[in-house]
Amino acid sequence: MCWAEQPRPVEFRRIPAATLLKSRCLPLSFATYTPKRVQKTGRPWRLPLLLAAVMVSMGLLMAPTGSGGDAHRAEALPPAAASPEPELVPTPSPTPTPEPTPTPVAPYDFSQSAPETGAVEMEYFQDALFIGDSRTDGLRLYSGIQGTHFYCYKGLTVYEMDSRKVAEVDGTKYTVLEALEQGDKYAKIYISLGVNELGSDAKSYEKAFSVFLDRVKELQPQAVVYLETIVPLNPDKCRSHRQPYYVTNEKVQAFNEVLPRLAREKQVVLLDIAAAFADETGILPGENTVDGVHFTKDLYKQWLTYLMSHTVDPEAYAAGQTAPEEEPTPGPAETPGAGDLEGETTR
Repeated sequence: MCWAEQPRPVEFRRIPAATLLKSRCLPLSFATYTPKRVQKTGRPWRLPLLLAAVMVSMGLLMAPTGSGGDAHRAEALPPAAASPEPELVPTPSPTPTPEPTPTPVAPYDFSQSAPETGAVEMEYFQDALFIGDSRTDGLRLYSGIQGTHFYCYKGLTVYEMDSRKVAEVDGTKYTVLEALEQGDKYAKIYISLGVNELGSDAKSYEKAFSVFLDRVKELQPQAVVYLETIVPLNPDKCRSHRQPYYVTNEKVQAFNEVLPRLAREKQVVLLDIAAAFADETGILPGENTVDGVHFTKDLYKQWLTYLMSHTVDPEAYAAGQTAPEEEPTPGPAETPGAGDLEGETTR
């Protein structure tokens, strides 16, 4: 060691500053140690000099030597390059799922009679209305139909839709047109009129029926309107039951030629029940009628079965509706020969 312990009292030799600068073994504690001689000398300028020498010695001791010093050399590192901000890529909006395009419903063809379809349940008639004469009343009484509504009366004709009070609404009697306006709204309306009009001519019948159908569609625009053809008569039984002379199948045929034209022009559904119940000769079989005009219970049931298996989709019906052409309003319909064929309705 360059520094040796001495017996007390300790005396220090005066070491030149140059020697201190060259020394590398000066203890670090020397910087905080002040010899007594220095404290008593009264030479205050030596203390700073001594401290400076100590600091220089420490710097030399800590200075790196040789090539290994490069590892400890403090180098000024270049400032870190600023990281580029990430580019904001807009999130694409999800492509909306298109609503499925509903398949358009084919419009109903009003130039045909309603084709046979799957039979509906009895509940189908809960929002239906039947308008007609004594034949329709027989349907109400003997077919087994349930839960439906009727504006019908024996002897009723198409000429009396705005004059004869036969329809009851809330305990009050109205004409058919008044009841259609003030009563319930129906989804289906079945119309069967023509037997009591056989005493008139086909032209008057067509004119009156045209006006009536317009009013029905005006007062009940939501309804599917069914127009039924006139079932033929049985001539033999008509004679034996003394039906009026004008009650003939020739007149029935003339009226039935009118109804398809009305169905097409007024865009209502034609139900050709005449073809369904006539035999191969075009007349009503004797076993299906009680008086040549009205039906047996069995035929009334067949009539209901026919109605249940010949229905039209309301959407197809609505799709087939087009704006009607302007037509001159017909004058009051004449009612020559119209009469009430009362007779029997069943047996």
